[in-house]
Amino acid sequence: MKKKLLNILMLGLLVVSLSGCGADTTQEAMKDEVTEEITKETTNEETDAEAIEDNMTQTAHSTKQEVEMDEATKAELTQQLLEENEMDTSVVEGTKATRGCTFTLPEGFEESADMEGMYVTKRYPIDASTIYYIEMNKDIALQLMTEETFLAQAQEQFVENGEMDVEVSLDSFERIEIDGYPAFRIVCSYMLDEVKFTHLEYVINADKSYIITYSQTSEYDRMEEFEASAATIKLEY
Repeated sequence: MKKKLLNILMLGLLVVSLSGCGADTTQEAMKDEVTEEITKETTNEETDAEAIEDNMTQTAHSTKQEVEMDEATKAELTQQLLEENEMDTSVVEGTKATRGCTFTLPEGFEESADMEGMYVTKRYPIDASTIYYIEMNKDIALQLMTEETFLAQAQEQFVENGEMDVEVSLDSFERIEIDGYPAFRIVCSYMLDEVKFTHLEYVINADKSYIITYSQTSEYDRMEEFEASAATIKLEY
């Protein structure tokens, strides 16, 4: 029971994994740019359409890893996509160094002995409400995350964990600011083993990515406490 609940909490974090969501959008843009450039170079040299297509495919595959590791190109394309979609571009620019993120825990929560960054109730796992905090390396492409990419990533994570029939419902997806930095406020829910799980998640894009995930089951409604805790979120400098 305890192990399963820990895994479920991790799913709440993984659905906004920095290796997915907005990053996929940027990689697709990079691939399109590479393909376009290859087309320009090969059109004048090759007259056979099949040969051109083969050459484009082979070259695109061979350069994909280079493109993925080119942070300057990634930043440039991400900024272009953010501007085209009228999104906040401040994540691409240099930001003030932060030392961490703080927030006030609801009464009755304490640090878990099983996982760093996790906070549980004193009655855990009977009361399976949890709070999970993690900081990760900055990924500017995360700012490109949309409702669609969020849901797709969430469903993919459940499938990878063997939960084929779980359907994630996105109840709220907001772009907000926390301490002057672009952030997301996301509420999602799903049914698992006849129990409803709800995640309230805050993702802050500063010089690092900070993620706070509040989780509850249908047996215990702590959303008011979670919202009060979230209102105290601050970055440390």
